[in-house]
Amino acid sequence: MPTLTMPSVRFPEVLPDGFAVPGTGETGEELDRFAHTSTRLLLGTDGLTTPLLEAWVGSVVSVRRMSHRFVRACEAPVGAAELLEAASDEILLERRSVLASSSGVDLSRNVVVARPSLSAAAEQCLTDPSAPIGRMLQAAGTGRRRTIVEVGLHTWGGEPAAYKTYLLWHGEQPLATITELFNPDIVPATLRAPLAPAGRS
Repeated sequence: MPTLTMPSVRFPEVLPDGFAVPGTGETGEELDRFAHTSTRLLLGTDGLTTPLLEAWVGSVVSVRRMSHRFVRACEAPVGAAELLEAASDEILLERRSVLASSSGVDLSRNVVVARPSLSAAAEQCLTDPSAPIGRMLQAAGTGRRRTIVEVGLHTWGGEPAAYKTYLLWHGEQPLATITELFNPDIVPATLRAPLAPAGRS
């Protein structure tokens, strides 16, 4: 696996479309500070998140809403271009989505920043709102290997919520960085010890 120096990943807290996006959090040992075993499992896995959410809520998980745009790397969320090893003028694809249960409950809010130039099949997946991105990328033959960058707390509707950020790989090259923020009504964000939400003193 390539050796990376992971920079801080800092995303805007609130977006114009109302999607809440995680900011910078703590790494490593912070996973163990979450009180609930299931939350630690969800945050610590380097596999697909969707099957775990489906097992959690006992229903199929689908994309409730999604938007995407192409941006220059220098205009992408801070930290994403570094993680992706992208040049400042490289065109990246930014995808934002919400996953929901079959009953319509929002489960996660997600931000993907990817290098579409690495794989035409991946680009097609990233712009397709019909299914969660992980399964589509694996079906397209890429994005199977993941590296967790950080886990921590942010906020969802003013309440502390768990999130994680990880890298997807295309062979030996970083393909996409994904941040997932989980609904605290579904995924408990209770901690064993105090941890301030990301971006707050």
